[in-house]
Amino acid sequence: MTAKTLTEPKAKVPRKPKAASAAAPLAETLAAPSAQPVPQTPGKAPPKAQKMPRGIHLAPKTEAKACRTGTKQAILVDLLHRSGGASMAELREALAPWKDVTIKSGLSWDMNAIKGYGIRTTHENGYARWLATDYAGMGTFKGDTHPDDNSEADKAAMLAQNLAEGYDPSQVFAVYHLVLPAGMTTPVPHTGGAA
Repeated sequence: MTAKTLTEPKAKVPRKPKAASAAAPLAETLAAPSAQPVPQTPGKAPPKAQKMPRGIHLAPKTEAKACRTGTKQAILVDLLHRSGGASMAELREALAPWKDVTIKSGLSWDMNAIKGYGIRTTHENGYARWLATDYAGMGTFKGDTHPDDNSEADKAAMLAQNLAEGYDPSQVFAVYHLVLPAGMTTPVPHTGGAA
């Protein structure tokens, strides 16, 4: 072997392309031209529609169990069983120092898995919430009187005033309600005191 043969790489012989099948027409073997991207005009992107959260929807068990008086579970039952249910802000205030994630855990685990109650979520805006309860200041709607203390004209005037001051009726929030097991009309009465 000479030094020339050691340093010179061997030339590669190109492979023959595979023959197209006789049944396939020539047009199919040619690649179609790729579509060119259309340049986007700079500007604002269209606003995304507000996604409605699903909430918590749990069916009740066959029977419910009593809570001890004064416990967080008893507070949950009392708030959720009201005709207007309870918003997260109301639950946060009543169950302090619980955070939202702990409250949601209490709804799904304590109320449903342990005590047997179901949970239903509705979505309301501030005005609907004010009409359902005497809760003041939910979201951007402000009300300092009980809805039952106002005439229909007063309610309309309060709504108009809130709209003028920036109330956003499209702002909705979750309201949680207690669902009782079949055959029950009220929650199981609380027992004893907190341990």
